[in-house]
Amino acid sequence: MSFSFELKGFTRAALILVVAAGCFGACGFAQATGLSRVNIGAPAPLFTALGADGARHSLRDYAGKLVVLEWTNPVCPFTAVKYKNGTMQALQRYATSKQVVWLSIDTAAPDRAGYLTAAAARSRMAQTHASVSAFLFDVDGKIARSYGAKTTPSFFVIDRDGKLAYQGAMDDQVFADQASGHEYMKSALDDLIAGRRVQAAETQPQGCAIEY
Repeated sequence: MSFSFELKGFTRAALILVVAAGCFGACGFAQATGLSRVNIGAPAPLFTALGADGARHSLRDYAGKLVVLEWTNPVCPFTAVKYKNGTMQALQRYATSKQVVWLSIDTAAPDRAGYLTAAAARSRMAQTHASVSAFLFDVDGKIARSYGAKTTPSFFVIDRDGKLAYQGAMDDQVFADQASGHEYMKSALDDLIAGRRVQAAETQPQGCAIEY
């Protein structure tokens, strides 16, 4: 199984059709039950998950480090736009160059469109030139539910003390053809790398509903 991120002809108009269909961070998760809420400054929920590399990864493994959790989905057009225009990979490279741990998480069961096998996930990372520490599978949705994750793409950043320091969107650019806007995630990482508290610690992610 492989997924193309070329999105030939996938423009603002096509994305608007997705919005009109109800997949703009609102479809699906209204029916999801058991979603938690983690407040900024609260301990980040611990978890262990299988990675595309065949190893098990635990949040405890990264104690004392800054950690990014990126909720992703291979069939979400809003996620695909970020990979197609290279902004996601650029942010990943910046983060990892600063010794930030970047964990991509796919919350999709085997009967869902966004499900990836380990081989497909490795293929996707190679195709998109993703620069992540690990690609993790959350097929039962337990990790996403514990964080209250609702959309892809969306992000949670954990500080060196293991507390939630940021949650929300990557930036305020929903469409690929928008002019440069505010880079929420980059600003949050810059604050944390410099030892500062994140100034804008919570923003509204916009995208596709996570497939619970």
